[in-house]
Amino acid sequence: MFTVHGQWQIDITPPNVFVNLVGAFNCEGMTALEQEARRMWRKYDPGQLYCAVINLSEFEMTTVDSIDALKDYFVDMERRGYRRIDYIGINALSRKIISELCSQSDIQVQLYLDVATYLSQHPTNRGAAQWLSE
Repeated sequence: MFTVHGQWQIDITPPNVFVNLVGAFNCEGMTALEQEARRMWRKYDPGQLYCAVINLSEFEMTTVDSIDALKDYFVDMERRGYRRIDYIGINALSRKIISELCSQSDIQVQLYLDVATYLSQHPTNRGAAQWLSE
């Protein structure tokens, strides 16, 4: 059995879910993340959460598992009725993958270079998660 690789932080302030991903995730790490996320989301009624802010600034998309996980995560959010996803810390690889995902989706996707750029456009979310306190 492999150990969990990857770290995450999930904060929820309806209608927003704030997710901070750090490191390279293996399959076990993604499974653990998904289990915790589902446990947290079950506390809310359907339709109560429909916006996500995902920080990829320290996410290392270097493994097949981590790339597949990002794709699965997007599909799952689409199924749950999300209307908008803001991605922070976009590099060339993540931009390519996210562009492919959202090209066939009704979800509005915004890409931000860094947390400061995101907060300049969404100042009311400052402090909604520890990583949004910068």
